Amino acid sequence: MKSILRLALATVCAFTLLALQAVSAQQVQIEGSVNLTPFEARGITLSTLYKVDGEFAGKHGIPVPAPFTLAAPRRDGQQILAQAKPAGGGPIKIYFATDDAQKRIFSSLQIIPFTMKTDDLQKRLEIGDYFAIDLLKKLGENRTTRVNLRRQITVGGLPAAEVVGNFVNGEGDQLLVRLVAVAKPGSPHGIIGIAVGHPRQGRIKKVEDIYDTSASLAFDTVMFN
Repeated sequence: MKSILRLALATVCAFTLLALQAVSAQQVQIEGSVNLTPFEARGITLSTLYKVDGEFAGKHGIPVPAPFTLAAPRRDGQQILAQAKPAGGGPIKIYFATDDAQKRIFSSLQIIPFTMKTDDLQKRLEIGDYFAIDLLKKLGENRTTRVNLRRQITVGGLPAAEVVGNFVNGEGDQLLVRLVAVAKPGSPHGIIGIAVGHPRQGRIKKVEDIYDTSASLAFDTVMFN
C-alpha cells in the first residue's frame, strides 16, 4: 500500500460529495449538444453530448488535465442538469432528475481527476482502485459504507478499476454508488466517475440496478480526447 501511495498524487483527497435531493435552476451552468445516441439498444434515441476539454476549461476557469467526452442518455420523464466546477471538486457534475419543478434526483454523475507517477499498467489500475475506495469512504461515515463489488473492467476499450458500494447520506438515505477510475493512455492523468443512484425515486431495487442508471450509462461512454 505504501508503494501505491508514493506513486499516487493527492488530486482527489479534498473530495466531498454533496448528495443533494433537488437541484435549483441557479446551479445549472452548462448545456450539451443533442446527438444521436449510443443507447439505441435500450430504446433511447437521443443523448446529450458533453465535451470537457480545453475550451471547457477556459470558459469555466477549471483545469482539465485529461480532456474527455461523454454522452448522457435522454429518457422520458427525466431532465438532465449539468453543473461546471461543482462542489466537491472536478470539472463537471450531471444530474438526472424528474421532469418537473421538484427536480428530484434519479442519479448523478460527478467526474473527479486523479494523477499518478507510473506508466506500469497494473500499478495504474491499483492506483485507480485505491482512489475509488478512498472516495467511497468519504461519501458516508465508515460504519454506513459497504463495498459490494471490486473488480477490473474496460471503459471505452481502456482498462479501469471499478468499485460498487452503498452508503447513507446526511439525510438518512441509503444510496448506491459506482466508482470507476480510468487513466488516459500515455498520460499521468485520469478520471474517476462517481455514479450515485437514489433509491427514493423507485428505480433502484437491488445493487445491480446501479448499472441501469443514467449516470452509470453516461460514464460508460467516456472517451478521452
